[in-house]
Amino acid sequence: MSIARTLRRAGGAFILASLVAAAPAADAAPKGRVTVALASDASTHDPHMHTERMGIIMHQHLFNTLLARDTKTWQPVPHLAESVKGVNPLTWELKLRKGVKFHNGEPFGAESVKFSFERVLNPEQKSPIRGNFTWIKSVDVVDEHTVRILTTKPYPLIQEILTFGNFGMVPPKYIKEKGDANFAKNPVGTGPFKFVEWRKGERTVMEANERYWKGAPAIKTLTFRVIPEAATQIAELLSGGVDIIRAVPPDQIPAIERSGTARVTATKILRVVYLQLDGDGRAGKGPLTDVRVRRAINHAVNVDEIMGKVLGGKAVRSPNGNNPMVFGYDPTTKPYAFDPAQAKKLLAEAGFPAGFPMRLDCSNDRYINDGPMCEAISGMLRKVGIEATPNPRTKAVFFPALDNGDFTVYQAGWGTDTVGPTFSAVFHTQDAKKGVGRINRGRYSNKEVDALIAKASSEMDDAKRQAMWEKAWEIVIGEVAVLPLYQQEAIIGVQKNVQLTPRFNEWILAQEITLAGRN
Repeated sequence: MSIARTLRRAGGAFILASLVAAAPAADAAPKGRVTVALASDASTHDPHMHTERMGIIMHQHLFNTLLARDTKTWQPVPHLAESVKGVNPLTWELKLRKGVKFHNGEPFGAESVKFSFERVLNPEQKSPIRGNFTWIKSVDVVDEHTVRILTTKPYPLIQEILTFGNFGMVPPKYIKEKGDANFAKNPVGTGPFKFVEWRKGERTVMEANERYWKGAPAIKTLTFRVIPEAATQIAELLSGGVDIIRAVPPDQIPAIERSGTARVTATKILRVVYLQLDGDGRAGKGPLTDVRVRRAINHAVNVDEIMGKVLGGKAVRSPNGNNPMVFGYDPTTKPYAFDPAQAKKLLAEAGFPAGFPMRLDCSNDRYINDGPMCEAISGMLRKVGIEATPNPRTKAVFFPALDNGDFTVYQAGWGTDTVGPTFSAVFHTQDAKKGVGRINRGRYSNKEVDALIAKASSEMDDAKRQAMWEKAWEIVIGEVAVLPLYQQEAIIGVQKNVQLTPRFNEWILAQEITLAGRN
């Protein structure tokens, strides 16, 4: 079965049968060290208080989720929860793994699960992931190792959500005694590595948890170094200063492969990149409120050329802004043709025969070659008369500006493990108004789309829910709310003695790394 089909199927079934727990790995003495370069640091080491990819990658080593992903099928599989069973359409029962302890010796059990859910759901906590759990009515402890989750409505994505990277289980007693601020700097989880040190903006160091419930990891010391510049990351990789870098610029792949000391590995991932268009004029009335102008922008951009020249072919066209690998994707959608003449015709019909000035806001350190992509798209728009000024900025500046509504057209990207929360977060009116996770930065709003999202979120039939997602995407694309670009690939540079298979969710897990010829 293909990964795409597996992931689409994972979006759906109301599974009554328990998941079967896998046997733990045999213990082995950890040895060696691995250093991973990250472009930015985590803002916190509290897994419930951020949505940052770099933080999620680090926290997979410190914390465990209730379910995990099988590395071959990508289906949800047991982790801290040994089984998940639907008791009735509104009740799910979780049987928890016995004998698991947090790094400080505190036992993991039903109270830990209840505390973790209620902590995220507490409005006063202000967790940015709260919106992913509002389908929960209550979490009840049945016994020390059994929890029942009562939902406000049938919820088909519960197993997907329980794999959610930010939702690691946290220790109730430790947090109550030490407080949130201390926990954010001195995290304690149940994961394969224990926290050692955090020098903010510089590095986070972890050591193997030799009493890990799945067996001790092979790596003794794990360090995440913050190295913002890609050129510096590559130099460190080639000199042996780091073992893994995450986002290799495509034009640097040949140099790494020729080095004799490192190599490149790549895989398609659950991230799409697109342009968000302010069609409703929320940042001020202007030309983009005319759908013909938005269509013209789509016809003016040569996506295939961007994928080839800017990304070195390490991308797949996304004709509708959704990811081809996930549930809800409609493979019949046809992309806009690259047609500058049609773009000019539409601009003239809309009353802009001479074009108009426009600013294109982009990050320059968030996605692969995002700065050059911003320049390339701006150049294509200028060829049809739209005087697009590229405005690439660091993500530390770029995203807060978007949160304040400072944009007309902006470059965006979204990577996830699930389909329902993704669509809701990016296009749901409620999220636009309340700023849940500050994801719907485009402030897109459509009542029919809202209704489809609400209905799909409680529809247990796969085929019916697929049709709802397809219809919702059809509306979004019909209104030209976005300019769909591509599905991104993860391009990872590794030392030659490091064996690592890239993951579709962009995680780098040290417990999946093997080393050759190094102590």
